[in-house]
Amino acid sequence: MAEYVETQSMEAAPRRAITLRVVLRTTFVLTWFAIYLVILTLILGPFLWIWCWFFDRQRRSVRKLVRMFYRQGMRAYCGKNMRIKEFDWSAIRGPCILIANHQSAIDILLMFQLPPDGCCWSKEWPFQQPVLGWLMSLSGHLHVEQPDIVNRATEMIQTGQSMYIFPEGTRSRSLKLGRFHEGAFQLACRTNVPVVPVAIHGSGNCMPPGQIAIFDVPILVEPLGILYPDHSLEHPQRELKKQVREMIVAALARGPDPGREGKSHVAGTEPLDTFHPVVTNFNSAGETPHG
Repeated sequence: MAEYVETQSMEAAPRRAITLRVVLRTTFVLTWFAIYLVILTLILGPFLWIWCWFFDRQRRSVRKLVRMFYRQGMRAYCGKNMRIKEFDWSAIRGPCILIANHQSAIDILLMFQLPPDGCCWSKEWPFQQPVLGWLMSLSGHLHVEQPDIVNRATEMIQTGQSMYIFPEGTRSRSLKLGRFHEGAFQLACRTNVPVVPVAIHGSGNCMPPGQIAIFDVPILVEPLGILYPDHSLEHPQRELKKQVREMIVAALARGPDPGREGKSHVAGTEPLDTFHPVVTNFNSAGETPHG
């Protein structure tokens, strides 16, 4: 079984023009999301900490509250421009591992739109930020720099908690799919829970890497199916990684809906934003270069 070529493009996506309308939209959205953060941490945080210490060591109540706040916030902001593809979640009984591409800081908020309650593992950076880091810890999320990350994630899954994982490890600055790390697939092989690949379309156009700006563009969160590791293979985690990546590559190349355009919520002179799918080139061996 051939492995993917492990290269990572440093090419950055083209910067988008920022208009006054974009500035006003960005200021409004970030202000409201910051207010949510303050309410959840500085106002409700001490009570949530006490509640979790005595009654909810798995932090489910905190995550439920956080998801409620930001789920409604994303829906209010995006409106009809955000779509969640229908998926038969009843086929999954118990925890699962959701594996998605990563283009934007809003990707985890988009994953909150999906039904499974889950923890994410993240790089250490969000944990180091004032207020945000405390909320991450209070919610029970994990940072990948912990040497026992797979063991801790395994324990969480065994207690019925799902996991959200972005196997690229960091946001793609080129909006192309980067190489996948092994941790998510090692976890899947260890726990044998269902794996749900998820393609996130448009988040890199909504909040582009390297720009503090929020654009009104079409977004689609697309669960792609259910996979399980095949332990009859010599390297089941490699094959699972290949399957997940190929499914996400195909979905991103296909795009959300050919010909679909996203209209701005407020009438004005700003041109309509159209979705630009991520198309990953294939090399001569039929493999996908990373990023």
